[in-house]
Amino acid sequence: IFPDLLGTDLDEEYFLPAKEAANALRNTSYASTSFASVAQSRRPSHFVTTVTAGNAIHCSCHATARTADRNHPKAPKSEWEGASLRNNRVACNAIMPLVSSRSSKVPLMAVEVALTDYQTIISNMLGARPKSMLWSVLHDMRLLLLRMAYGEALNTDCAGGSLSSNAMLLFHEMFMADMFARDAEHDSPETAKHARSLSGGLVAAYEILDADDFDRAGSSTAASMLRSLADGAPMAALCCILFHNEKDDNNTDSGNPVSSSSPNPQRRWVLQKEKFLCSLIICAGRRHALGVEDSGCLTPRGGTKARLRSSSFSEWDMVEDGNDAPETSVSGTTSSAKRNPPSILGNRGLPQIDEYASALRPMITLYAILDQLSAGFIVEMADEKIEECVSQLVKTVEACQRCKTIHELLQKANIGLDQERIIEELQKGLMLSD
Repeated sequence: IFPDLLGTDLDEEYFLPAKEAANALRNTSYASTSFASVAQSRRPSHFVTTVTAGNAIHCSCHATARTADRNHPKAPKSEWEGASLRNNRVACNAIMPLVSSRSSKVPLMAVEVALTDYQTIISNMLGARPKSMLWSVLHDMRLLLLRMAYGEALNTDCAGGSLSSNAMLLFHEMFMADMFARDAEHDSPETAKHARSLSGGLVAAYEILDADDFDRAGSSTAASMLRSLADGAPMAALCCILFHNEKDDNNTDSGNPVSSSSPNPQRRWVLQKEKFLCSLIICAGRRHALGVEDSGCLTPRGGTKARLRSSSFSEWDMVEDGNDAPETSVSGTTSSAKRNPPSILGNRGLPQIDEYASALRPMITLYAILDQLSAGFIVEMADEKIEECVSQLVKTVEACQRCKTIHELLQKANIGLDQERIIEELQKGLMLSD
């Protein structure tokens, strides 16, 4: 770490634990095979993205119906064909168990069987057993959050479902991820430590890149660190809420959460949300530079692009990258961002934020979603509390989607950064086009 940060709380509470987690992970066979796969451009990592219509069924009832469908004398059906008929003709291909530490009346063996069946379904979809179910679920949640942030319709994949049902799914996936993390503490402690330390690593990386004694000019280390920060921002923010929402980040020696009935007022998200916001803005710049315009989960079955948007999504008539820009902004950029990222800080005056409104919109919306998620999530939640938090989350998403301008969205997301700072952070990502 750099002299300005040595001996600080950042060094002890964020950097050192993250470095320890990275070193532990680097020495595992999981890491070595992953690095080798990337280096040799072999089969890329694959993950699933889950959506739901929110129709619950008891696992034993599904098993009984599956047997009856298969053995029907006149019209035998496959498991998921029959399930779709019972699911109001909403397509389905998996049963995700709803589990939590509050399910004391459910036998542990039944929970284990349900989770095993779920893992088997995921393995069959991917064509191989996931190296880590914890990371499979985490990436599933990350993709769902991105789909919400981009305003994509969540009912196109299976011809059913709503924002509300999928917000409910998000909470239950977080409970499942917590359970897989607890299991990983025993079976693969390096994997669990990696997930729990990811948010601290992002906070430390942002501070290092911002340190006065850090050499940024022409530094391959700086570019690599900034690229990792941008790519990892959504996942790090999610892990921050999942693993640190009940802990007092100003009192790390306490070990256990101060409160079990509500998020801790001194939780990591509250104390470091500006760094997470700035990292998400850098991520927005990088995605724009790479030409990424959606979550990456869109399928052709939904039809036109317009039909793939949520009904509450307000289309913005934007002119990007300075083309026919307002009189008060810098104009003249005609090439695409992916081929020639604009250098907006090198101009005589900063352009107005409106020129990059559509590039910023998804990550600003994602920040608002995460902020609302942090306001309510704890690991042990009663059904009534889940429903209350889901309702608030849906209101937040719909309010962001209805915003007519980037200025209205920033206000709705309670973002107080001045526009010059936002543009400066965005520029860092715009220069990461490789």
